[in-house]
Amino acid sequence: MDLKQRLGILGAGRLGEAIARTWLARTGDRPLVWSRSGPRRRNETRGAAWVTNWSGTLEAESLVIAIPGRPLLDLVEGSSQARQFKGNVFSAAAALSRTSLRRVFPQATIVCFSPFLIDGVNSIPMLLLRPNDLSLAQWLQAKTELQNLGDFDVIEDEKVFEQIALLGASWPTVVLAAVQTAANVGVARLQDENARRIGRRIFFRAINALLSQGTCHEVATPGGITERGLSSLPLVVNLFENVFQQMQAHAAELRV
Repeated sequence: MDLKQRLGILGAGRLGEAIARTWLARTGDRPLVWSRSGPRRRNETRGAAWVTNWSGTLEAESLVIAIPGRPLLDLVEGSSQARQFKGNVFSAAAALSRTSLRRVFPQATIVCFSPFLIDGVNSIPMLLLRPNDLSLAQWLQAKTELQNLGDFDVIEDEKVFEQIALLGASWPTVVLAAVQTAANVGVARLQDENARRIGRRIFFRAINALLSQGTCHEVATPGGITERGLSSLPLVVNLFENVFQQMQAHAAELRV
């Protein structure tokens, strides 16, 4: 085994595969990968170096946790190899606190991150939690490695990080479904398929413009079409708030 490999990945689900694929494409370095279900030969992990025991991933300089928190603790708790690991531990397990990670990896540099997976993009945007117990040198070295996966933003408050990290969970699916539904409503009565495509394109361009430049609150005709439509938005806001609150409650239940 090549002892100089830079990245080990615990987990080969959608997240683990995306990390392995992105890392290989951007660095040319084959990551060490372990999966609870054993080696796979799917295209996403074809370039990975599979290990048969999870501890084999500790031969790398950095370790990415791409499995849920409870299975990770069941796997490594009490392991002398984990306790002796002195590299980076990058945890994408949303329910796994840094306190729990420090208990099983006491000598490692631990950084929690929230990946935002986007299909068809050779990059993984991330949100990083900057720990207050790391030296500047440790933090810079950890950031340098994570930059190989994609761009990131940094949060220093753990509670704020937990809130924003939920946006990287299934929440984007909810938002995307809502936006697509809104676009479909606008073109529902159009019979011509080309006109429907144009209508959707205009809608999505408008959404992109709002995200880039900020929301426009101008109402062209007081009491007119736009104002009457905006009056119904509280119903949509209430629906989104309810979904997000349920996600927060579930995340709190899973926290270890």
